[in-house]
Amino acid sequence: RLPCPACARAMGGLASARCQLSADVGFAGAGMEEDKEPLVCCGIVLSQKRVEPAGRAFHAAREKPAIDAKKKGRPAPAKAAAEEEDDDGDAAGDASWKKKKRKDGGDKRSGSLKLNPLLEGQDLYALLEVTETASVDQIKKQYRKLALKHHPDKQDHDASKEKKDGLTEGDQLFIKIQEAYEILSDTAKRQQYDSTLEFDDEVPEEVDEAKGFYDTFGPVFQRNARWSVRHPVPELGSDKTDIAKVHRFYDFWFNFESWRDFSMHDEYNLEDAEFREERRWMERQNKKVRKEFESDERRRVLRLAEAAERFDPRIRAEREEREAKKREEKERRARLKQEEEDAKRREEEAKKQKALQEQQDKEEKERLEKEQRKQKQQVAKGLRQRAKKAVQAKGTLPADMLEDLQDMCLSLDVEPLEALCGRLEALPSNKEKAAIAIKAELEEWRKNKADEQQQQAKQREENKKRDDAKEGAAGSGTGTPWAAEEMGMLAKGLQKFPGGVGGRWALISQFLSTSGFSRTEKEVIEKTKEMSDGQSLRSMGSQIAADL
Repeated sequence: RLPCPACARAMGGLASARCQLSADVGFAGAGMEEDKEPLVCCGIVLSQKRVEPAGRAFHAAREKPAIDAKKKGRPAPAKAAAEEEDDDGDAAGDASWKKKKRKDGGDKRSGSLKLNPLLEGQDLYALLEVTETASVDQIKKQYRKLALKHHPDKQDHDASKEKKDGLTEGDQLFIKIQEAYEILSDTAKRQQYDSTLEFDDEVPEEVDEAKGFYDTFGPVFQRNARWSVRHPVPELGSDKTDIAKVHRFYDFWFNFESWRDFSMHDEYNLEDAEFREERRWMERQNKKVRKEFESDERRRVLRLAEAAERFDPRIRAEREEREAKKREEKERRARLKQEEEDAKRREEEAKKQKALQEQQDKEEKERLEKEQRKQKQQVAKGLRQRAKKAVQAKGTLPADMLEDLQDMCLSLDVEPLEALCGRLEALPSNKEKAAIAIKAELEEWRKNKADEQQQQAKQREENKKRDDAKEGAAGSGTGTPWAAEEMGMLAKGLQKFPGGVGGRWALISQFLSTSGFSRTEKEVIEKTKEMSDGQSLRSMGSQIAADL
């Protein structure tokens, strides 16, 4: 079987043609069996497959080359010869999409909104005799009123007044009223129409001194409030308006949401698109243009809000008050800091002065004590010489008695020594009697000395036993608890005998004992460590005093 080109051309590629070359079968009714020459028979199938201009193959073969060429500003590639034959030369080349832009001289008032030619140049609000701020109910009520008034059935028909299209002026007015109501009663169409009306986009850059701030910016905000999505729109107010409402007003305008439509600036008419991809491309181009106008609108409203806030006397007063409070707070903190520094400096100076005075008093006391000791030593030395002369005047005594008498004189203070001198001088002149009296004095001194030593030994023994008992109690955790007064005396002792003083803990224990609180050195150290909580024991005096 071989294809027949003639049949394929005759059907334009839309029918399938088959040719069968057979030497054995002839055409019916020929009756020529003796004719052995081959015959050509054509069979035509009249069934047609439906082909739509869609799909990836169609887009790659027909649409994409033209789209790429037009986007790059080059003419569309030429069609193949076979395609020109099939389409009868209708698709010789597609015009550039950009040539389909709407002309700048055309009327853009309607934008994407399609108006009846009778409404071109007409004010729909004036046609319905309503204001631009009229509600839907008001528009509906006015339309019914006008429809009853201008309905064609209530008009006198005069054939002479009919125009070439067969409509009278009354009919045209009624159609205009219907078209106007159809647009203004639909929210989306009304917004598109309102966006095409003339509007003053001017933003005041400064306050008009003749009008004042509120009369300068108030009408501007009222004029722009018509584009607001949110309602109610707050008002600018006056000097008596609460500052919280003022802030809410500016928050509203800084976050202003506008429904203003900019479709009148579209560059392309979607009805001019020849196929789907071209229409989508036009929509993207129009969307870019609208986005630029919407950005400009947002910047304009933001500039209006910023200018008003900058010149608003209420905001200025609040800002000045806030700055004044900040300055006062800053000055107050600086003053308190200076007072604290002055008080600290005075305290340090007072401490230094007190320490200096204490040092001077201590030195003066030591000097006086030294002088007193020196005077006592001189007096004691004179009394000892006086006693020696008194004994020598009574005669010679044994060497051991003289040595004991010397030790007794050295151990006595000034007053007992002076009394001894008086008794020695009063001894009889008899040598034997004087020796007996001196011996009695020595015996009395030795007895007193022995008693004193015995008492000291006993006291030491008792102290040792008490210390051992306290140490055992402290080790077992059953020691006597420290009272608040005792803790205060411990703090004073730690401050009086700071770290570095030799025998510090013995001195502190002795200081507590003189104050009526008997504590051992170990108890003092343990309590100080307990209160130190890991701090140095050198500075624990001031720490404990602060805690108390």
